[in-house]
Amino acid sequence: LFIGTADDRLLRPHAFYQVHRITGKTVSTPSHEILHNNTKVLEIPLLPENNMRAIIDCAGILKLRNSDIELRKGETDIGRKNTRVRMVFRVHVNQSNGRTLSLQVASNPIECCESS
Repeated sequence: LFIGTADDRLLRPHAFYQVHRITGKTVSTPSHEILHNNTKVLEIPLLPENNMRAIIDCAGILKLRNSDIELRKGETDIGRKNTRVRMVFRVHVNQSNGRTLSLQVASNPIECCESS
């Protein structure tokens, strides 16, 4: 699971928002964060005993500071105006022939804004 762009261009990791691992008494899904090509990814195991399903109660969306992102080379999006994201779910399925099949789906756009 990672946070992606919600514009009309090619779906890609969002520059100003990242997934954030939620922990606590009410979270029932095990997960861990990894960094993959400067994108925070939340890995959630899908197990046969759970019918390969997971409840996504462990993921939040974190807004990064504009000043940190604007220092990155090649970043042209304006963070204050680029507030729509999608949650992107990707699963890798090992095939019997030794290959891996990757499936990906993105949520409907999510508008990220602070309440006043």
